[in-house]
Amino acid sequence: MTRKNLSSTQAAAIFIGFTAYFYFLLFTLLPFLKNNVTLNPALYWFITAYFLFIPLFVFAVSATRQEGNTRYRNICRELDIKKFTKVDWVYSLSGLMLAFALTGVIFGLSAFLSKYFVIRELSTTPWFMEMHPFQGKEKLLLVVWFPMFFFNIVGEEILWRGYIQKRMTGKYTWLICSALWMVFHLPFGLDLMIMLIPIVLIVPYVYSKTGNTVNGIFIHGLYNGPIFVLVALGFMK
Repeated sequence: MTRKNLSSTQAAAIFIGFTAYFYFLLFTLLPFLKNNVTLNPALYWFITAYFLFIPLFVFAVSATRQEGNTRYRNICRELDIKKFTKVDWVYSLSGLMLAFALTGVIFGLSAFLSKYFVIRELSTTPWFMEMHPFQGKEKLLLVVWFPMFFFNIVGEEILWRGYIQKRMTGKYTWLICSALWMVFHLPFGLDLMIMLIPIVLIVPYVYSKTGNTVNGIFIHGLYNGPIFVLVALGFMK
């Protein structure tokens, strides 16, 4: 089994390739669904996201298998999927709290600039997503959302961190991966990219310190998931 080293150029090619694929889905599959199928608006994104995030998951696993890792245990090892240690808990919890705190600062600054300098507040909804709080049986749509959310979080983390960042060398690899991860968020628009600055910096840094992809899954998942559920159920706007 030979682990493949990745240069910054090769890492960028993977990130940019999936970013281009993301745009492709937004301008082909998503409008096709909207124009030809009548669904709850949230489902248009859920379905599109399956087509985006499952390939990330498959790519990471397939690329690791091509290195000669055919057993589940070896694949997990080469993607740095490990049990949590006390150090992991410290980094994960600290990283998550810091991400929430810094995001709060960005929201607060946006509200301040809007109130006193008439600058538009940051929008929390991407241009391609239409969603309203789920009512009644619509709450069952969370059953469709959850597997998509799994592939979103796990697919990104095992590819961006466990496969790419693990195979890069250099003191500031985490910063390069942060910049490339921000590129992947270009389709979401500038507002969301600004709001995501904390998480985009914190997750690669925590991985660089722990070498455990599960830290990224923990922070990324708890940063995104609960907020979406609260919005979907109407507890948050």
